[in-house]
Amino acid sequence: MKKTLAIILSLLSISLFLNAQNLRLSILANPQISWLTPDIENISPSGNIIGINTGIGMDIFFAENYAFSTGIKINNIGGSLLYNDSISISSEGIVSMARNIEYKTQYLSVPIGLKLKTVEIGYTTIWVNPGITPMFKLKAQAYFDDESESQNVLEEIGLININYFIEAGIEYSLGGNTALVAGLGYYSGFMDITNHVEDKITTGSIGLVLGILF
Repeated sequence: MKKTLAIILSLLSISLFLNAQNLRLSILANPQISWLTPDIENISPSGNIIGINTGIGMDIFFAENYAFSTGIKINNIGGSLLYNDSISISSEGIVSMARNIEYKTQYLSVPIGLKLKTVEIGYTTIWVNPGITPMFKLKAQAYFDDESESQNVLEEIGLININYFIEAGIEYSLGGNTALVAGLGYYSGFMDITNHVEDKITTGSIGLVLGILF
């Protein structure tokens, strides 16, 4: 938590040195559905989870309708996997075959994108934002089969995850620099989130982009 606050304060401090007309800040709370994708036949996807990706966004404009998009967010993603063969889990030992495991992970994420916007039509602006997101693990929990209590599996999850994304939506002006933001986003990871050498597990998610822009 201290590291998160330090990064937020650093971003806000940097913004003080930028021209206010070239900087737009937003508060975002984006609900999403996420899943895990394995690369071997012995592991099968077996379910999605609902989470939220929330934080502060920053658009730094270098032209009237073009901006570098970044920020800092807390991203909660995961999914369920069915292991058709035995696997070693540090908190459980050797997990027997045909066992379902639901993973819930939390990352500190720093999206980096290029936002393209139309001119304002009425009160509405259309935007699209492709980019990549480096993510750094904060928490990792696993639920085995129908067990109600989770196990800490932080050691099973790699320190860094990276995904690419594309978001698109609208801004509806409320007057001045304030606007409501709504859109959709698709996010696909391309790094193995686990420390297992015998398989590769990647994340994926789709969600709403909701927020208020200042």
